Amino acid sequence: MKQEPLISILIPVYNAQPFLAECLDSVLRQTYQNLEVICLDDGSTDDSRAILDRYAKQDTRVRVLEQSCLGTARARNHLLAEIHGEYFSFVDADDSIDKECISHLYQTALQHQSDVVRAWYYLQFMQGSSRIPCEKVYKGFLRSEPSAHPARRIQAALDDTQVWMKLIKTSLVKEHHLSFLDGELAEDISFEILLYLYASKITFLKEHLYCYRVGNARSASSDKQGWAAGTLANLCFVCEELKARKFADKAGWDKLCWLLLHALRRMRKFPIGPEEQKRCQKAVRVVQGMLPLCGGRTRWQVKLFLWGCQHVKADKIPYVAWGFR
Repeated sequence: MKQEPLISILIPVYNAQPFLAECLDSVLRQTYQNLEVICLDDGSTDDSRAILDRYAKQDTRVRVLEQSCLGTARARNHLLAEIHGEYFSFVDADDSIDKECISHLYQTALQHQSDVVRAWYYLQFMQGSSRIPCEKVYKGFLRSEPSAHPARRIQAALDDTQVWMKLIKTSLVKEHHLSFLDGELAEDISFEILLYLYASKITFLKEHLYCYRVGNARSASSDKQGWAAGTLANLCFVCEELKARKFADKAGWDKLCWLLLHALRRMRKFPIGPEEQKRCQKAVRVVQGMLPLCGGRTRWQVKLFLWGCQHVKADKIPYVAWGFR
């Protein structure tokens, strides 16, 4: 019989000592055995590296890389460059996966000839052992698989910005040169939008195969202001990237434009210093560059937004965006 293809499991690690062994155990006990497990230690100051080295000695499928506190996006890009598998899947170091996770994701990809397979997950709280199925909290997970329509693909990507809990065909990422925006939080957003736009077929597997830990104060997602700024930066990046790639769907540009204005609105909830002002000004320039690509109604409204931005200081730009809800 033909051997099952190699699948790469990518684990970025930073100070994950309390949960790392549980994560690695869940990956290594997969019923799907033909795996390479690539872990990248991003300058951990706890015992994470010692744990990784111990597992690498015990199981030859585990490979340990390192970088010096360069952030999650750089870690993910480094891991992508090291893939040997036909498919890959990200697992966060404080999470865990069901023992059938990779097997079920792969069989689904094979059955449906899918570039991307997404599963459901559980929310695992830090205190206690209770789990909540994701679809009980995030209603977007009850929606059907996205059509090929670009605007719907973009919305589906925003409903599903988690890069973990997926199996992704490696050739899709290599062929389209997909990567994460370095130096920003919310790095999944731009990657997911491009992934959803380029995938020929995306399949939603309605099984709870991933356990996502919430309430971890060390998690980057606990930085709300950084997350808002990162979201804005990622949307600016993906808009510029799609413009350079000659993306030409007007409905898709309309969707991207309103998403960018929404990200700008969120910035008003936090202090807007010089760095935040630069981000807001850049977003205005990006919106201006999108203007010829949008549909007529959106173009008219965006012109009003741009006119309003000309009459306020940079720290008031989010309030102008708020007026276009």
